[in-house]
Amino acid sequence: MRYLSLLWLSALPLLAKPMVINDSKLLSALQTGVGEFSEDDSIPKAEDLKEAVGKAPRSVAVKVKSSSATGADPADAVYMVGGVYKCGNCDKWHVGGVATAWALGSDGLMVTNHHVLEGAKGGAIGVCDRKGNTYPVMEVLAADEVADMALFRVRAEGLTTVSLAEPAGIGTEVQVISHPHRRFFMHTFGEVSRYYLRPGRKNQRESTWMSITADYAKGSSGGPVLNADGQVVGMVASTQSIYYESNDGKPKGPLQMVVKNCVPVSSIASMIKPVED
Repeated sequence: MRYLSLLWLSALPLLAKPMVINDSKLLSALQTGVGEFSEDDSIPKAEDLKEAVGKAPRSVAVKVKSSSATGADPADAVYMVGGVYKCGNCDKWHVGGVATAWALGSDGLMVTNHHVLEGAKGGAIGVCDRKGNTYPVMEVLAADEVADMALFRVRAEGLTTVSLAEPAGIGTEVQVISHPHRRFFMHTFGEVSRYYLRPGRKNQRESTWMSITADYAKGSSGGPVLNADGQVVGMVASTQSIYYESNDGKPKGPLQMVVKNCVPVSSIASMIKPVED
């Protein structure tokens, strides 16, 4: 019996060990890398990028260079994105808010939310992968405040990428890879629950949004929503908490539901115009 057990065990395939995320080490890598970028005068600072977001067109003609191999881990295309600041009490750079971005092009073409870049302040802005490699944000190519999305480029080559899929139907299983409250590279799972139209406000146009049931939180902004093939069907944008309302209209009682609002892939695709030969 022992002989048979050993035979059975020897027949098992060697299982790859899951990557264990060291949050403090990754935060330190982002702090060090972006701090160094902030001392480089050739790299734009947060205020420059914030101004560029305000001036960027809603769409741009750009060639998307994909590099993902079959079976590639989509987490390799996901990044922490954040800036650094000086507190005034020491000479060190400190990390501010950290959000999520993802690589669409192997030559540094990336996507995140408009509000992530629009809210930038301090020194440079950079991205960091789950191995601790950091790259500076160099330019903003397109930005759309209404749809809450931005296309930007970092100084990098040979990046693993994720591709855009066709729109996902209601009930499609999805996963989100993001950084909720500095819990970096967390995977959560759910389904597409609906698409809805958001009315225009203050002379802005109406926009289409997607809701999903996968969990995410502060820091997840810009995270890719992926289908079973690891392709992008949307992007994390915001949440809305629903409480039982009292008679005076103020939130009261237990939390009933958290609605997850995402940018649909159709909106993301609209930022990219084909390059004419």
